[in-house]
Amino acid sequence: MADDIDEEAAKIAASIERGSIVAAAGCGKTEQIARATQASTGCRLILTHTHAGVDALRARLKKRKVPEAKYRIDTIAGWALRFAASYPQRSAIPVAEPSGKEWNGIYQSAAALVRSGAVSRVLKASYDGLFVDEYQDCTADQHEIICALASHFPTCVFGDHLQAIFDFKGQKPVEWDKDVFPAFPKCHELTTPWRWKNAGNEGMAGWLKGVRTVLDNGANLDFSNTTPCVHWFQIPPPSKSNPIQAQRRQIITEAFRGIELDSDENLVIMADSANPKSRASLAKHFSKWGCSNIEAIDCPDLFKAAAGLEGCAGMARLEAVLEFAATCMTGVEKAPLLSSVNSHLAGGKAGAKKFADLIPLCVEITRAGGYHLVLALLTALHGRAQTRAYRREMFYSMCTALRLMGTGQLASLTDAVWQAQNRTRHRGRVLGTRNVGSTLLVKGLEFDHALVIDAQGLDRKHLYVALTRPVRSLTILSSSPQFAPKRSKSS
Repeated sequence: MADDIDEEAAKIAASIERGSIVAAAGCGKTEQIARATQASTGCRLILTHTHAGVDALRARLKKRKVPEAKYRIDTIAGWALRFAASYPQRSAIPVAEPSGKEWNGIYQSAAALVRSGAVSRVLKASYDGLFVDEYQDCTADQHEIICALASHFPTCVFGDHLQAIFDFKGQKPVEWDKDVFPAFPKCHELTTPWRWKNAGNEGMAGWLKGVRTVLDNGANLDFSNTTPCVHWFQIPPPSKSNPIQAQRRQIITEAFRGIELDSDENLVIMADSANPKSRASLAKHFSKWGCSNIEAIDCPDLFKAAAGLEGCAGMARLEAVLEFAATCMTGVEKAPLLSSVNSHLAGGKAGAKKFADLIPLCVEITRAGGYHLVLALLTALHGRAQTRAYRREMFYSMCTALRLMGTGQLASLTDAVWQAQNRTRHRGRVLGTRNVGSTLLVKGLEFDHALVIDAQGLDRKHLYVALTRPVRSLTILSSSPQFAPKRSKSS
């Protein structure tokens, strides 16, 4: 972050009693939170939504050499659960290990506890103020917690209405004009696009500022006249009957191959958020160029595969292993390999040369079926020259879960998968050079280059998130260069 970054926001955040700072994408929000913490007196509680967000904030505070005594960082969910559980009778906490909609009860218990006044002395002895990051991702129940805490000490929230894209599955999201600004008046706005200015891409920095104004005003976007690092391709609109699918794929491939990556640069292809199968198919199509699918943490295919492996034995377990491998990699050759295994079980030698390294493991799985054998087979398949993993995150999570089963400390493979995915939550994603994802999966991340498919089908918030992911170049595919982005449901 440049030394001449706007210092005013940090000073305001550190000194106001109640307020909000609107932060456009790439405009230095994390840096300002770190600087505001450094400028604050006492200890600040800093809350955000994900463990990856916690890690990012902690890393920035460490980079600025902010003393650890000046802050405590946590997720809103984690802090609410621990605080409510510390006073179970007073908070009337409904469950100790919540999941799904049970979190609503945790948030309500925590808010009621804070509002009760019974813990006021504890709160004021622990913290001197509160910062909340990514406020657009708050639910109404989480907002109630923050409002309750704000009655005890100075509070500043940071967020952006144009990046509020998460579906809370029945939980009401916070509304800026109705909920946020009345409770936390807007006191500053970060608008300088430091992410692109610091990368020397002034053209994209200026262009994105203009795009944000267009999106805020609901006007038409025009990709026929852009900055040199922004490219537009015409693509036929999708159709249920799909008669032009091959043409669409050809155009996507042409756009993909036109992106020039240096050896240390990365790329994301952003496809349909609502269609994980199509994204996986796209990653498979581009696997020969090293593309891999970005998976959701609750990856249904991974948990389904784990449950399937648990529920079978013998030849059925081998078939389940190979089915999972084929879901993650090209070149698995499931049918020929199974045919060879059946031949060897019957005393034959079919496929002995082609599958020499695999058949003994396959045979052992049909007889013993231990998870260490499953791991060995998956590792061997992954190591073959003709296979290419295009769902690497899912593959490696399963391998991690299988290793965890070897410790003897977990009751089931699905439990082990949950543990493996939870580790990913905490450490953040480790992505490859070429990736296929969606706006929901890449929000908060940045890439050197991005390819946005069917931009015309995105609402204005998803489109803003998509357009602000790359630092060096952006390639946009839509049926027309000029269009009015759809209004978001919560707009």
